[in-house]
Amino acid sequence: MNKHEVLQRTARYLMLHSSFTSNIGLFEGKMGIILFFMNYSRYTKCKRYEKFAGELIDEIYAEIHIDCSPNFGNGLAGIGWGMEYLIRNHFVKADPDEVLKALDNQILERDVRRVKDFSMENGLKGIATYVISRCAGREYSCIFEDYIIDLAQALQASTPDDKESFRLAGILQDIINKNETSNETDFLDRFIAKIRIKDPLNFIVGRNLGIRGGHAGIGLKMMQEENL
Repeated sequence: MNKHEVLQRTARYLMLHSSFTSNIGLFEGKMGIILFFMNYSRYTKCKRYEKFAGELIDEIYAEIHIDCSPNFGNGLAGIGWGMEYLIRNHFVKADPDEVLKALDNQILERDVRRVKDFSMENGLKGIATYVISRCAGREYSCIFEDYIIDLAQALQASTPDDKESFRLAGILQDIINKNETSNETDFLDRFIAKIRIKDPLNFIVGRNLGIRGGHAGIGLKMMQEENL
């Protein structure tokens, strides 16, 4: 089975199973699956996959509720980041301030000054990655300004050897100072680059559906390798 056949099998499997998962997040749920299908649609030049991804977006917005976690890995920040990725990479046409307003309000309720978790999945790095994607290179709401300042200061309280926290704090500071900076949409490339495919012919059994080592992540990794 060659790479294109494995990708076709991945797409078929995800189309059969993705609507049945209750996880709507980025790492293990529907948002990560959407990223696969949008990229796969562009890769194959087949609009059917883009349409399916659009249906999953509608499902996510129908399933978001007030008790959803604000976290990045499988919560609101990751979903928001995913939508920003789609908009900035021209997969969808939308005004991010309109489609992400409700998510922003829920995420901003979290007081980052009290968060002691610095991880990408559940802590400050994930929130920072989302905020950077929302605010870099554009005029942002004054509501964000105090939040960005608090978030940068919270990240700087990390241990001295946590280079990623200080890197993100530096980008946030550039946003505050209105300097040119990265918008962190390359996060997906860096995340996918870490995936290791040991046996791509037998990957279907026993994996989650998302991008964290799951079917969507393996599919994105295979497309990434072909573009190198």
